[in-house]
Amino acid sequence: MEMDKEQPALDLTSNVSQEEYRQVCWGLFGYNVAQTDGLLKKPGIDINLVLKDGEGRVWGGVFCETWLYSLYIDVLWIDESIRGRGYGRALMEEAERIACEHGCTFAHTTTFSYQAPDFYQRVGYAIFAAMDDYPEGIVQYFLKKRL
Repeated sequence: MEMDKEQPALDLTSNVSQEEYRQVCWGLFGYNVAQTDGLLKKPGIDINLVLKDGEGRVWGGVFCETWLYSLYIDVLWIDESIRGRGYGRALMEEAERIACEHGCTFAHTTTFSYQAPDFYQRVGYAIFAAMDDYPEGIVQYFLKKRL
């Protein structure tokens, strides 16, 4: 690769520190915010809900981010021993309620065929894309829902 004489010499490395990782991520975030005239940061809240008992044991939770007036469900988990009792639905409904309260107009997520595509469809999400290039028949689904 021919280098411009006024540019510093650059090296590629796979040895990345946490600070370097953060610097790259914040660089991309700053670019994205500028390109969307700040809309990317709206409403810009995290919605994190945990389901726990009186002893403080965690039985499940949902962790979400918001941007461009959308709700992104990043993590949803319910302990296997209490699945099918409505706790997942309750977590989703509360996260969506909070998102709507802050102006979000739709929600989206991704899940694999061995995870919860049926659950998401039962709570109103529609599959809009699927990627089936994974080994052993595993499919990744992309889902969305109007709020």
